Amino acid sequence: MSPAAPLTGRVVAEHRLDSDPRVRAALFAAGAILTYGLSLFTPAAHTPAAWIAVFFAALVLPLITSVVLPEAIVRNRLLGLFLLTLIGNIAFILLLLRLAPHYALGAGTYLIPPALAALTLTTLVGPRAGALLVVLVGLAEFFLLKADHRYLVASVTTGLGAVILSRHIYRRSDLLKAGAGIGLVALFSTVLGAGLSFTVTWEVIFAEAISAAAIGLFGAIIIGALLPILESIFDRTTDLSWLELMSLDRPILRRLALEASGTYLHSVLVGHLAESAATASGVANPRACRAMALFHDIGKLKNPEYFTENFSTGSPDPHTNLPPSMSALIILSHVKDGVALARQHHLPRRIREAIREHHGRGLVWYFYQRALQQEKDARSGGKILRLREEDIPEVEESSFRYAGPNPQSPETAILSLADSAESASRALEKPVPGDAAKLVDQLFHDREKEGYWSECGLTSPQWQAARKALADGVENLLRPRIRYPKDRRGSKKADHPVDQPSKTASPEPGLSSS
Repeated sequence: MSPAAPLTGRVVAEHRLDSDPRVRAALFAAGAILTYGLSLFTPAAHTPAAWIAVFFAALVLPLITSVVLPEAIVRNRLLGLFLLTLIGNIAFILLLLRLAPHYALGAGTYLIPPALAALTLTTLVGPRAGALLVVLVGLAEFFLLKADHRYLVASVTTGLGAVILSRHIYRRSDLLKAGAGIGLVALFSTVLGAGLSFTVTWEVIFAEAISAAAIGLFGAIIIGALLPILESIFDRTTDLSWLELMSLDRPILRRLALEASGTYLHSVLVGHLAESAATASGVANPRACRAMALFHDIGKLKNPEYFTENFSTGSPDPHTNLPPSMSALIILSHVKDGVALARQHHLPRRIREAIREHHGRGLVWYFYQRALQQEKDARSGGKILRLREEDIPEVEESSFRYAGPNPQSPETAILSLADSAESASRALEKPVPGDAAKLVDQLFHDREKEGYWSECGLTSPQWQAARKALADGVENLLRPRIRYPKDRRGSKKADHPVDQPSKTASPEPGLSSS
């Protein structure tokens, strides 16, 4: 599972309610009320422990969440997912305890469902969210349920095992393996909590192992079916979804390949560059970077002929007869058009963020310089014609800047640099080894002076590793191919040994031509 993006800067929330502090306060208040309501069904009912639990949920939990899971403090849907999973977990344990006197429930029955909740949170949010859930459920079991030390050891061990097993869920089959593994961890932790003091036969232990693995496997199947629904409701994107988004058979990508083939090829190359740079950084999600790159320029589908990578050889430049302001407007609009297309094709929020942020608040430099030159020429001509200064409009830089915001996550920052590096490398004339590294460093430092990377969350060592991998990738793209020799077999001059037939390769009798 990809880690949550570091929250070092402003996180753009597309829906006002998703970042409204009043909604956040209401969620924590509701969590505190539900905690008190559940405590009435525990051995701690009407004791100071119940009020301590309410105080903890209302005041301490927000502080812990802001440190361990900071994204939840600015995304109310993520906070709602976490609180719902936590409260639901405690409620489910209470339900199992109510059923215990009437049904013969194995050890796995008590331990595996909470562990599956940790698996779900780890897959949807990240390992920090799963580990926090395990710790908080353990505290609730200790203070409210008065559980003994053996059960607590088994519960925490199984939960942390679920977090570890679900850190790398890339395929649906990985979910099934994790579910079966959780069942076996639950059995092992039960034996460990009992201090290896067996009072049952090995046949019973074997039956418990099969039962625990089956419960875990069945739970993983249910979670796999629910994941797409949970992703949609709570606005999350898992590694499973990133891999599905990387499929080139999606309708919008097929359309891009047909209508803007240059942009399509550029997007594929940027995806490979961004993926390798993200892997080298050790922080950014490589699968997210590659998927984001495939869709980052889909807005160019509206006017593909106005972007240089789609120019036909010998065709006139469509910008020749346009004023710079109009050309810049067309270039700038591909971001807005891309977000609209992403919504139309139900692409995830992270893809829409990548489309918005891959140019940040950057300047359309080429047309801005053309506009300044035209203004200068107009003022020079105006002096001859005796025009007043105020009659010649000034060029406003803001009209040539993207709306932004600047990259807010490691993935969109790496995508932005890879996008610029791939485009700029096309303009290098007769590149030599080392030019790619110089180009990447120049692009990076030029933007760094403007504070372009200040909100993405990447440190200097991480950037250095990502830039080196990116430079190596661009170097590979620029590497010249060998020149193949001409086919001289049809030439009359056949005095070179390469062109002479082998003396030992004489035709067999009866097969020679007459």
